[in-house]
Amino acid sequence: MSAGGIGLALRMKGVSKRFPGTLAVDSVDFEVYSGEVHALIGENGAGKSTLMKMMAGSFDDYSGDVEINGKVVKLHSPSAAKENGIEMIYQELSLALPLTIAENVLVGILPTKGPLIDEKAMIRMTADRLARVGLGHLNPNMKVKDISQHEAQLVEIAKALGNRPCILVMDEPTSALSREEVERLFGIIERLKREGLAIVYISHHLPEIFRVADRITVMRDGKKVGTYDRDEVNTEKLIELMVGRTVKEFYGDRQTKLGAEKFRVENLSRYGFFRNVSFHVKSGEILGICGLAGSGRSELAQSIAGVDPADDGAIYVEGKKVRCRSMSQALKHGIAYLTENRKTQGLALRISMGENALSAMIPRHTKFGIYSRRQGNSVMEAGIQELQIYPPDPSRMVNNLSGGNQQKVLMAKWLATKPKVFLIDEPTRGVDIGAKMIIHQAIQRLADAGNAIILISSDLPELTGLSNRLMVMRRGTFIGEMPPGEFNEESALLAANGEGMWVHAGQ
Repeated sequence: MSAGGIGLALRMKGVSKRFPGTLAVDSVDFEVYSGEVHALIGENGAGKSTLMKMMAGSFDDYSGDVEINGKVVKLHSPSAAKENGIEMIYQELSLALPLTIAENVLVGILPTKGPLIDEKAMIRMTADRLARVGLGHLNPNMKVKDISQHEAQLVEIAKALGNRPCILVMDEPTSALSREEVERLFGIIERLKREGLAIVYISHHLPEIFRVADRITVMRDGKKVGTYDRDEVNTEKLIELMVGRTVKEFYGDRQTKLGAEKFRVENLSRYGFFRNVSFHVKSGEILGICGLAGSGRSELAQSIAGVDPADDGAIYVEGKKVRCRSMSQALKHGIAYLTENRKTQGLALRISMGENALSAMIPRHTKFGIYSRRQGNSVMEAGIQELQIYPPDPSRMVNNLSGGNQQKVLMAKWLATKPKVFLIDEPTRGVDIGAKMIIHQAIQRLADAGNAIILISSDLPELTGLSNRLMVMRRGTFIGEMPPGEFNEESALLAANGEGMWVHAGQ
């Protein structure tokens, strides 16, 4: 969309925000039109989140001018932002899980009848808002803890739309959604766009950007690199603009040398989740597991790693049958598992990154009950260097790190155990391009050293770019295998949906 849009909803002129020792946003101009989806992208630390927080009223000491619908405004507080028609939906949802949908959607504006809450009006108002985002089937009296993540995301949008904003900022809105749920969300965004809402869309997922955005603004090191119509750029160009260097081949040209069989499972089953799963991985191989949400792929990884042990079947590492009834047992056999949810299952956010990164391998550096801090420190230093964790300070609390650096700490934690078999579930969810490259390189190095990698990812370019071979999982079982040279993003998606051509898993 060019300047000939419906009308200019937002104009930021020469805005800057300084923190002690850092100019986080440096004289940035940014415009959004009514009826436009304007994507804002950049690596972690590029300044995009600070820019949006300025718009949301989180800072009262920024410089520069902000205009809403042609009127100069001062966004000195969140309430001032709301009064001027700005709503922001953060990646971490703000809903109160124990409360009802209605209580969440109408927080601060609950209708009253005398001294009491008008429950009929509350239900009616909530139902109207839910219908606008395709949730007309939900009972407003349901508690948020009883609905799905996708539904909670839409409830958050319904809550924001209830204030009748003219500008809606969405920060990583699809980070916890399946592909089908993402498509439904995009349909709602398209409808809101037709209604004239100005939408700022922040995401690390470039395919989403090309799917949903009209224009794209790129930031790097606190500055605006440029604003482009969607058709002016491609993925390679955006990566180059974000990282400041040319990217000819994002995943590289890895010369694979596969060895003998490193890992095997036979007829593995966990009742209600997956059944009779058999596969093998060779030394140096990255085996991708492709499947839609609910296919059983994550549950399979968790059972192999001893998180939720399988009910039947056998696991072999280097030809030896092993028992994995717990994560500690799996680790003793050289099996490590990187969970898809770093914040609730992977990291302890209130301790240091050094303590997190060393937590899984302390037993290896303990002799007669005494832990060798010197050995641990050398491992931590190697992890910081290999994964370029920033800031390189082992004493830094994990909850003070960016999402990309948190994910690097989680990767460092399991690499420190020197796994023979590494199960990796969504390794780059919610991280920027630079962090993604570094994590991919670490995965490739581990495979090149002769280890077996099992990669689970909803990012199809990642899955097809890194894997030597794909296994297709659907409804709790493997339905086929896609050999080297015979899969791409389209064929993987078709197979996950039970369509297209593939080699039968038993062949």
